[in-house]
Order: sequence, then C-alpha cells, then structure tokens
Amino acid sequence: MKSPPADLDLALAHQALADQWGICADDLVYLPVGFGDHHWQASTSGERYFVTVRDLRLDGRSRDRRQALQQLDRTFQAVRRLNEVAQLVFIVPPIPTARGQLIVAVGDAFALSIYEWLDVEPAADADGTLAAELVARLHRTSRERPVEAVLEKFEIPHRSALADALANLHLPWREGPYGEPARAQLLTHREHVRSALHDYDLLVATAVGSKATWCLTHGEPSGGNLVRNQSGAYFLVDWESARLAPPARDLVHLPPSDQAAAIYAAITDDPPPSPDLLRLYRLWYALAETSVYLLQFRAPHTADANMTESWQNFLTFLPGAGHPEVTGCD
Repeated sequence: MKSPPADLDLALAHQALADQWGICADDLVYLPVGFGDHHWQASTSGERYFVTVRDLRLDGRSRDRRQALQQLDRTFQAVRRLNEVAQLVFIVPPIPTARGQLIVAVGDAFALSIYEWLDVEPAADADGTLAAELVARLHRTSRERPVEAVLEKFEIPHRSALADALANLHLPWREGPYGEPARAQLLTHREHVRSALHDYDLLVATAVGSKATWCLTHGEPSGGNLVRNQSGAYFLVDWESARLAPPARDLVHLPPSDQAAAIYAAITDDPPPSPDLLRLYRLWYALAETSVYLLQFRAPHTADANMTESWQNFLTFLPGAGHPEVTGCD
C-alpha cells in the first residue's frame, strides 16, 4: 500500500495549515490514493479538507526548488483565475492562504496545497466523451478569456538524469534494490530510448510554430483525474501540470473514438490534432516518466510500496519495453 514519504515532518505540515490557512487540524489521515503526490484528509470543527504534499525533488520544473514553488503557484493562480472569471465549476483549484498563495513550502523538499473536500469517485469514461467535453470547454474558454499561465517549453523533466543514466550503463547501480534491474532494462532498450529522444527533438522543432492554437491545457485529463460526485457532476482534479500548450497535450490522453472527437470539434471548432503533435506528447510522456524513475532508482531507496509501483510504471513507459501506443515507439 502507498505510504507517506519517510522524511516528511508532519508537524511542519500541521503548522503550515495553521499559520497559512488558519486551519488547526484535529487530525491528518493519510489517503493512499493516486501516484506521485501524497494526500491527507484534514479535519477541524466538522469541516474536511483535501491536503496535497508534493515532493519538489521529483517535480522537475526547475532545479531551484524556490523557483519550482513559484512556478507551481503561478500555475495554480491561472487555474483558479479561469475558474472564477469563467465559472468553470469542473475546475478544482487550491484554496488560497490568507496572503493569497496557493501552495507553500513545507521544509526544504516539500510543498503543500489544500482543497475543498469533495466526495467523488473516478468517472467511467471508456469512450472519452466526458473528458472530451470538459477539455473542449477548457480549451475554448481559455482562448476567450486568456490567463497568465506557464508556457509550454517542451522540456522533459529530469532529462539530465536520463542522460546521466545512459552515460553510466557500464557501472553498477547499487543505491537500492531497483538500481541494477533498472540498469539492465535500460541497457537492453538503450537504442529505443535514444531513438525516442532523437524523434522527440525533431518534433519539437516543428511544434513551436503552432502557437496560434495554444490554450490552457490540463496535462492528464483522464484516469483518476476525471471524477464524479454522487449528484452526477464531473470534475477535473490535479492541476499542477497545467500550462499554455497545443491542444494535443490533452487530446493525446483521450481514447481515439469518433464520439469524443466529434464532441471536441463541436465545442471548439478545431480541426483534428496533428499526428506529429500527438506523437510528440506520447514521446514526452514516456520519456518524462522514464527519466523520473531512473532518478529514483539511481538514488538511495528501499523496496517500499511507492518504489514497487514506480518499478511497474517504469516498465510500462520505458521506450522499447512498454506498449508502443504508450511509449510512442514503433
């Protein structure tokens, strides 16, 4: 079962809730849900809040953690602004602190944000029509009412970790139980990885010319990020990856169904996304996942539940090892 990070000081999280949001939580109950970020339920005076803690060491948007925190806050501010001005109720933004911040540091390595509690469950969306409608409304509205969000730069988070791993395949990786198995897998599939990087860079060179159609994108509007409450309302959660980018950044996550495509086109009046842009984002996702897992496997670690799940995800997304439709590799 997923567990909280061992080096997170929960007393600091309690203090941040009290100092920044005025929430003196009676208790913090860990919720082993999702992957990557860690979540708790905070309860106080009959109210409940959803608390999210992000490990800035794995965030990847900047080597400077203070800058990463600033970019996260800018991202959440843009999302919250669009939610307010356009009344897009399916957007679930963080709650601001008394000073208007949407995310705050907890120690040197973590960042905390909180949300109104929602009683929801993952939404069934096999044909992608629900996600297509929400994404289309997001894209159209963000063009009509632009917000100052982080701009897509096509950077692969932790790409340097991937490059370093490729350069050190001749040496043993003994920082933890998944080090050597990861090295063996990368050694087997290194040419697929290099080919994926080469193809990605070529596609980026043409993608930068598509800015006329860019809009606010969620980043992963499917799976556990599409949820439904008991009254039948749908929401998109987990907005830390939102940015101004080609629509294909979201559309690549939708099933290739005619129904979903028709709904999206009817709302946005957009043409079908470029196959090259879709392939670019398939490659980006595979390479970003591969890079962050290699970063973890080459650092000191144990075989806890989090790392076990990381290993399975690594095998799914590693170019050449995972399914071609996921990795984007032929």
